[in-house]
Amino acid sequence: MNVEHDAALPNLARRASAGDQIALESLLRELEPLIVRTVRLVVGSGSWVAEDAAQDALIDVARSIGALREPEAARAWAIRIATTRALKVARRERLVSPRRVVSHAEAKLHVVGGDERAAALKSAFDGLPPAMRATAVLRLYVGLSVSETAEVLGCSEGTVKSNLHDARRRLTQALTERGLAPRVSSRPREESST
Repeated sequence: MNVEHDAALPNLARRASAGDQIALESLLRELEPLIVRTVRLVVGSGSWVAEDAAQDALIDVARSIGALREPEAARAWAIRIATTRALKVARRERLVSPRRVVSHAEAKLHVVGGDERAAALKSAFDGLPPAMRATAVLRLYVGLSVSETAEVLGCSEGTVKSNLHDARRRLTQALTERGLAPRVSSRPREESST
């Protein structure tokens, strides 16, 4: 996001929460790509369930705009609403039709353009439990800090760190089992507490 965009969101949110329909439409247009992608990643992209959940999350944001207390936090507030919707749907889907692990041979059949590693990673990511997947999405895709992720998910910072560690371990294991072990960087990694 650019600086102008970051400055415009609180203004749009303030006006939308005061009942300005044009501001609400603009706010939803600005937030839509992030909300839709976040929901798709948490629910599991490529299904009508994920698409419905993404649209429902946008509706939830529109309906709840009057409850927004801090317009400066509109982005985090919208992500929280979207993640709550996505987790609800992902948990329901897991109970109704548990995701099965795709075999190496099946993963090769789903390869588009020869990118076997990407297909295997998507399959492994979609197989993560919903809370673990949501943690990874919020930390790695959305870029929230550990404390922000904990707030959105309603859990402790320790749980966020543990879920992210477990998600990385499971993804590495799944890729290794398919002969697609992640490449290791020769650069030393900088540790961060966020």
